[in-house]
Amino acid sequence: MRRRIAAVGLLAATGVLALAVPAQAATGVLVVDGVAQHNPARGCYPTVSPVVVENLTDATVDVYSAPNCQGTLMRSVAPGMSAATLGFSYFVN
Repeated sequence: MRRRIAAVGLLAATGVLALAVPAQAATGVLVVDGVAQHNPARGCYPTVSPVVVENLTDATVDVYSAPNCQGTLMRSVAPGMSAATLGFSYFVN
């Protein structure tokens, strides 16, 4: 009986892990202040202000007024768009 319960528990845990969504990278090239990043991972990145973003990926890039993607959202740069704005960090969605 204990083996059966353990097997069911293991099977349930495996199912939960299989359904977990891994962090995805944006597909394409993101150019921030002239530096190209190929398939940048989702997450927050530091930068200096003012910042120029050329978004050639399939994900939106949000620029924030403070480090660590805190403060005011200064600009959202949609896929295929470019923008120059003030900001000290950006988030690849």
